[in-house]
Amino acid sequence: MSVRYYTSREFHAKLYIVGDVAMVGSANLTDAGMMRNREVSVVLHKGRDPGFDELAGLFNMFWDHADVFTDELCTQYELAFRTVGAPREDADFQKHIERFVPPASPANARVGSDVVSKKRSFLQGLRRKYEEQLIPAFQQVRDVFAADGRRRPEFREGDPDIEIGRFLGWLRVTHAPADTWHSTSLADSEERAQRVRDWLDIWFSQTETDAGDMVRAASEVGNIQRLRETLKSAAASEAASYDEIFDALSGVHAFNERLRFVAGGLRGLRPEFLAQNGLSSIKDTLIYLLHGRGTQLERAYDCPFDETKSLSGFGEACVMELIGWMDAERPPINGRTIKALRFLGFDVQD
Repeated sequence: MSVRYYTSREFHAKLYIVGDVAMVGSANLTDAGMMRNREVSVVLHKGRDPGFDELAGLFNMFWDHADVFTDELCTQYELAFRTVGAPREDADFQKHIERFVPPASPANARVGSDVVSKKRSFLQGLRRKYEEQLIPAFQQVRDVFAADGRRRPEFREGDPDIEIGRFLGWLRVTHAPADTWHSTSLADSEERAQRVRDWLDIWFSQTETDAGDMVRAASEVGNIQRLRETLKSAAASEAASYDEIFDALSGVHAFNERLRFVAGGLRGLRPEFLAQNGLSSIKDTLIYLLHGRGTQLERAYDCPFDETKSLSGFGEACVMELIGWMDAERPPINGRTIKALRFLGFDVQD
């Protein structure tokens, strides 16, 4: 199920579409609105009432313009409602809410009202990409993996996401190379689960899983544990040396992908990353990304695109994978992960 939201007090439409039936009127979707209050609503049927198709189009316009509602935003809403002294007048309460939740306003009849800022447009795309596509896809792989119950010995001491991330990376590198990752057909939930089960059988039959990967499987669990320990708090990040931070970031596969383009491997990338960014900027960005204020995806946007926060050689894939390793609520997703999920039949976009 997907939920989207507006913060604007100007959004007052009540429209419900269930299958081939729509209802539009004054009633809120509450027990009082539907069962006890005296409301006025009109029911329209597809194929019988010409207005039905217009309502569906109107809903799609509102839906496309709305922002994705996440668990993190739900927590922020709860915090706003529990804040002592929260205003009750609509206009003041909207301002209060938008201190906690990114503002989102619907389009209306005014010319240009459907134009959104560059940042909000990007965040909309980022939330839809991750919250509505990639995270549910990764979760289904998690569910199949948990039901299977097997673990490879080299990953047994780590949490399941470490092995799942390695499994998806192995699948992409060894069985869906180049552009073949999108050659398989999209599939429904049952078929996707069966494909995951079939590939897990192959995964567990392998003598080793290092083929095509620059990070040794035996090092994977230790790398992620080191990453989480080094950057676990703002204070720990600030106290770390550059070498400690670089070694921690080396556990991020998307960061390691840069080795393909740097002479001398890690020995070449280590001084280059420092020279391009400076230790102070590296620490400031990582602390902001992992421990700063505002919603996580807002910070994730700033790190690649805000010149005061961005780091050379640390783009969206690095940012989103790092967030996933550090946040138990969000899976580690990078370019290889996305391509592997598409190879398994999930409708996701790179």
